[in-house]
Amino acid sequence: MRLLCSLLALVSLTACANTRTLDINQPLPAAPPLSQYAEAGAVSVDITPPPGMPMGGYSVMANRGQGFRTRIKARVVYLHDGKGQAMALVQTDLTAASLLLQHTVAARVAETTGLKPADIAITASHSHSAPVNFFDNDFYNKHMSSGQWLEPEFLEFATARISAGIIEAFNNRRPAKIATGKKDIYGYNRNRSLDSWALNHNVGEVDMDDPQQKFRAVNPSLYMVRVDVKDDHGTFKPLAAFSSFSVHATALTVPVEVYNADLFAYAQKDLEWTIRSRYSTPWPVVHALSTGTQGDMAPALPEQGDNTFGHHHVDWKAAKQLGQGIGREAIELFEDLGRSLTAEVSLASAARELNIREHHQAGEVAICQDAAVGNPVAAGAFERRTPFLAAIPFFKGGNVMARRWWFFNDGCQGNKRHLGFSFLQPLLEPKDSFPNTVLFQLLRINDMLILPLPFETTTEAGRRISQRVQDAFHAAGQPLRYVWVASNANGYFGYTTTPEEYSRQNYEGGHTLYGQYSTPYLAEQLGILAQDFLQQGPLQELKPEWRYALKVNSFLPPESVSSGQRRWLQAPLAVAAEDTHEEDYIAVRWLDVGPRQIDFHQPLVRIEQRHGNQWQLLHNAGEPVHDDGYDIEVRYLKTRKDDGMAHYETRWYNPVAGGEYRFVIAGRAGQPVLYSAPFHWQAGQQPVPDMAHSGQ
Repeated sequence: MRLLCSLLALVSLTACANTRTLDINQPLPAAPPLSQYAEAGAVSVDITPPPGMPMGGYSVMANRGQGFRTRIKARVVYLHDGKGQAMALVQTDLTAASLLLQHTVAARVAETTGLKPADIAITASHSHSAPVNFFDNDFYNKHMSSGQWLEPEFLEFATARISAGIIEAFNNRRPAKIATGKKDIYGYNRNRSLDSWALNHNVGEVDMDDPQQKFRAVNPSLYMVRVDVKDDHGTFKPLAAFSSFSVHATALTVPVEVYNADLFAYAQKDLEWTIRSRYSTPWPVVHALSTGTQGDMAPALPEQGDNTFGHHHVDWKAAKQLGQGIGREAIELFEDLGRSLTAEVSLASAARELNIREHHQAGEVAICQDAAVGNPVAAGAFERRTPFLAAIPFFKGGNVMARRWWFFNDGCQGNKRHLGFSFLQPLLEPKDSFPNTVLFQLLRINDMLILPLPFETTTEAGRRISQRVQDAFHAAGQPLRYVWVASNANGYFGYTTTPEEYSRQNYEGGHTLYGQYSTPYLAEQLGILAQDFLQQGPLQELKPEWRYALKVNSFLPPESVSSGQRRWLQAPLAVAAEDTHEEDYIAVRWLDVGPRQIDFHQPLVRIEQRHGNQWQLLHNAGEPVHDDGYDIEVRYLKTRKDDGMAHYETRWYNPVAGGEYRFVIAGRAGQPVLYSAPFHWQAGQQPVPDMAHSGQ
């Protein structure tokens, strides 16, 4: 009865939603400005929205963002080879990119930069605590989060911020040198679907009882493009790294309440801060770290067992430890690449945009023309299950009852047991609601080729796709040193597994929408694109028009007028950690203008320390303590009805003992800077106000 009520409610919600048609003008191809040498620019732009956006990745279990702890960023690396070819590599801290977002950005930057859509890749770190509801299809706008349908205002906000970032990177470009490389690192990811991976024909004998096997059955490759540019004195100094590592950004579990970039935030920030300090760069260093073939790659955290009746606790300490470990490896690789920097840069791009329902055959490989969701999707992936549903064998991935065994299992969907039954699912999920258009893309940077794909690609699936493209280049006498897949790029289609992995019908196979031959199909399409590129040179084949008809909704706070004055509501209060996974923090509350009047993508909170008669930004181990770092969280609590003012809380996690400090809230919407009274703090004690100073 409960399931039936849920389905009826879903139909009701679908019927009541408003639909909006979005037409995007395709930019005319134009060459970027010519130069006599390679150039590059890079910038990090903040895309943290106001509170209220649904967070993606954990579907209906996810919370709405109440604020943020580590900010949501988009990092842009613009490259120009000096021969007329340029590209923009955009990494975001989002759950996935969106083809709609890629199109709107491409249309907006073309006139200024000369970049073609084929030259722009928008990748993602796949944080499960990032805002979503900006996809190009109703299916994932409905099911990726606890909210339903497209949020047009967030789409516009993300488009404007990323477009401005690309243009800024373009305008600030300087003479450049680059280096490409790879480092295999272990102990940071593990295979969460080992029983599926072991079925691959090329794997051989696997000891499933060996507790270390899951740490070996991984993609260990950390790929990187290092970019240095010339400063005003003629010296080349580090500017950016565009890199990839294959791990799910699920170190933070379902109950998390604030936007964040998960473990990727620490790896990104550590390289940015370390390299800028080490080389005294006159510009911020940018580390655009995205995810690779992470479909079956879980973070290598201490195992807590498979959850069935509840969620594991949120462990920021474990996320930080793992992320900083990846950061140390990235810094080491970045430094190693300093020896192979070259001003000889060769870039190329190729893209072919296809509706894969209409073009469902590539060579001799065909996929299903209609998408279908498998039963295991309802119960979720290993360690991040849907409580209680995971206890039902028909839903739990890998269970013999969750897949078909005896009949109706020889079609393109294989032994997938359709969620809600094959006759009922199309009634609740119209065939046209699923994603259907893929931007197949190749981006070549010297001896490295990047393959952005809108799928969560498993390790072996990614290896086969990369190998197919590598073979095409090798056959043409142009072997490449590095070929890698960037998952969740330029859109989102769920997963793609190998046919062998698919047959197990774990979560990853159940979420492979277009059937058991998805990976061979993607490999063949990219192989054909590679062959055409090798024969014809850079190419761009786009759909005749970009038009989307999507159901829309609103999640951002409404516009309001605030008539009061900001002030403190609570003095700094220490909260001690009560468990090993928790952190000490000091919290303070204040009254401010409504959440729609605060630019959450601009600096808001910092901690200052007194040095003599001066107050200065606090640094801890060389890292600034403000809300663009690790340890400052900002939460929206409530809005008052009488004057439109709102209550907020900021938390300083892992506070530094021994100094004299104050919280500083930046001015907003005509409100002045707010300084807390100075205080001292020692572990295990409440903050002690300093009565000798006013705090101003």
